[in-house]
Amino acid sequence: VADSFLVNEQSGSLQNLRIVDKQNIVVELQLDSSGTWYLVQPAPGIADLSQVGAAETQINALRIVSTLSDQLSLSEARLDNPDYNITLVFSGNIQHLIKVGAMTPSNSGYYVRYDDGKNYVISQAGVDALLKLLTAPPYAATQTPISTATETQSPTADLATTPTP
Repeated sequence: VADSFLVNEQSGSLQNLRIVDKQNIVVELQLDSSGTWYLVQPAPGIADLSQVGAAETQINALRIVSTLSDQLSLSEARLDNPDYNITLVFSGNIQHLIKVGAMTPSNSGYYVRYDDGKNYVISQAGVDALLKLLTAPPYAATQTPISTATETQSPTADLATTPTP
């Protein structure tokens, strides 16, 4: 399966990305009708467009390293109880589910089950980049509010100007 990718461009444009781990930690991103990306979970907020763009690029670049034979058991690959579930919703309400199991013995990829169908090994780098969203959700940088309060001097003596006896 040389240069095959898990997600193909015929799926349309990404509208929603949701990643859940075994501890039920969730990061979910949603594209609104105006074309703005928002974080739905862990807490609502505007998403950083460059980080979401990088995640979209990673999704489209999830390279299939190999197709798994039926000889590998789902429990061996941890696909019976996956470490992560990645749900992708594209325009036209096309939905895909990527179950991410164990890392391969060579640590070069992850075992995945795609849409409860075929089992693959996909490249580690792409999966790791997506999983980082769980620990570092892509919130947009917020501007520091400008303080309107004026600082007042306290009536206590300033130690620097008080003579020492």
